[in-house]
Amino acid sequence: MSDIIDKLVEGAGQVISDVDKGGTIQSAISGIRQRMADADRKRRINQVKKQIQDLRAQEAQAINALSAQVLALHEAGSLSQPELVSLCKNVDEIREQIQEQEIELEQLQPPSPAQPAAAQPAPPPQPEPQAPAAGMVCPSCGVAVVAGAAFCQTCGTRLVGEKPPAPVLFCVHCGAQLREGARFCPKCGQTVPEG
Repeated sequence: MSDIIDKLVEGAGQVISDVDKGGTIQSAISGIRQRMADADRKRRINQVKKQIQDLRAQEAQAINALSAQVLALHEAGSLSQPELVSLCKNVDEIREQIQEQEIELEQLQPPSPAQPAAAQPAPPPQPEPQAPAAGMVCPSCGVAVVAGAAFCQTCGTRLVGEKPPAPVLFCVHCGAQLREGARFCPKCGQTVPEG
């Protein structure tokens, strides 16, 4: 019985040697392992890039919130830091220049056909409330609001909420960034798993 097993082992070894002449199977396995490691590395690189991008967005939002709060303190007359007061006065000057330019633009535009030439132009329509963001003001009291706030910190008026940013998706096969709703990867052509 042991002779039969020895002959089977010897035959199997011979078959493997015949099939894997030149080490092509081992080479193919090594190549597959290397490609898998490269794909994992690319996927991780894209994940870290996404995390950095998200953190930078959070940093910008925090800076904008801080700026809005400082500006609101200035407008309320309770800001005492001279460096910050001078920066806020610069914002006030820019706002005045914007108003002057808007008045000039209004004067330069021809009257609409429905309006007689001698009539005073109607005031520009008020924009509808938008999601509070950097530089946004409360539609009720006009004070700068903190980005992401649900209510004005000065008068308590309810503000329209912000939409969350769309998630960034990556291909599970090659790590390439995908558009929202993509069914195939634009880089490797593989099907994008649902969910």
